Amino acid sequence: MNAAAQFADWRAVTRVIARYGRFADQRRPEDMADLFVADGRMLMYRPRAETPAESPQGREQLIRAFSALSQFAVTSHVLSPSDVEIDGDNARVHTYCMSHHIREAPDGRTRFTLADRYDDTLVRVGDQWLFQERRKYTDWTESTPLRR
Repeated sequence: MNAAAQFADWRAVTRVIARYGRFADQRRPEDMADLFVADGRMLMYRPRAETPAESPQGREQLIRAFSALSQFAVTSHVLSPSDVEIDGDNARVHTYCMSHHIREAPDGRTRFTLADRYDDTLVRVGDQWLFQERRKYTDWTESTPLRR
């Protein structure tokens, strides 16, 4: 594969990662699910857990899981550069993420922060790259009251 084709694949894969974060912040669970193959799944690990707390698979389960973000007034997903390894029609990607979730309550606003690592497997389907599996490992969390 020539350098231009390799770069095009890298760009397409990293764009899927970026779109996931943007769609999450824009409360677009259907669009988030569209980034997965039909039977794609997401495994979500809490801090220090060895088994996933949630493992939605397939479009409907993914949409339900992603809709949980609607409980927050606003979220911001800040992504590190991704480490991408492409082998033909398969890609393995590792990305760090700091996500900030703002919750409104009668007694004030609270920011819930998660330090996450994503280990992703993507596959080429036609002319696009899609998640086959996302493993989200939350390393730590913090909850902080915000000033008005």
